[in-house]
Amino acid sequence: MSDKKIKNSKEYEIAYTYVKNENNPCVVYLHGLRSSRKSEKGQRIFNFCLKNNYSFLSVDYTGHGESEGYPHDFRIHQCLEDVMTVIVHHNIQEPLYLVGSSLGGWISFLLAEKLPKQVKGILTCAAGVDFLPMVWKHIFNDEIRDLLKNGGIIGPNEETHGHCFSYPMFVEAEPFLLLKRQIRYNGPVILAHGDKDDIIPFENSFRIKDALESRDVCVHIVKGDNHSLLSYPLENNIQLLIERNVA
Repeated sequence: MSDKKIKNSKEYEIAYTYVKNENNPCVVYLHGLRSSRKSEKGQRIFNFCLKNNYSFLSVDYTGHGESEGYPHDFRIHQCLEDVMTVIVHHNIQEPLYLVGSSLGGWISFLLAEKLPKQVKGILTCAAGVDFLPMVWKHIFNDEIRDLLKNGGIIGPNEETHGHCFSYPMFVEAEPFLLLKRQIRYNGPVILAHGDKDDIIPFENSFRIKDALESRDVCVHIVKGDNHSLLSYPLENNIQLLIERNVA
């Protein structure tokens, strides 16, 4: 991968990959929490883009992958800002096709709302839209919630699946929650989810479907697959989104 770095508003160096193919659509891979642009999905999509002469963009959010920052720096709005910083810096104007994995699914819809005319299609894998309220209400107990409210930090450890949580993460996510309202995007969307996902229940993709303004939405439930969704044919479905827009 072609590695580049840029400073964000917090003066952290953000690592990213951007390969431009003139006048061709750009596939943007948005990785999950505690993952990176060089994950298995990221590498697959990168190779797919090279093979088909599509532009490719992927950004390691603050505190992820090769970017500067710490696990407790995670904020949903910072992830969105990091991606927008790179798009603006390179003046990327070609059509965008977003592929969001877990947390990246949440960021995908926030990005689509910011760039509704430029984003031509979205594919999500186990989309973690609004996962923070789920963690707060259904996973944490009163003792942990009190610890966080008093300035404590949980994780990263095995119990939290390597994640790290602080109270500001939850408070600052509130303005960016999507499932309490209509998601303002009208393009084609594919929501893929494994029926054995024990991190983000597959029912969340149906909630996203119902919240979307778009009527062009498909939900793909993959029998027997888990949160990683590695058996899902990403490349075929990215190509499907691009071909539908060209047709």
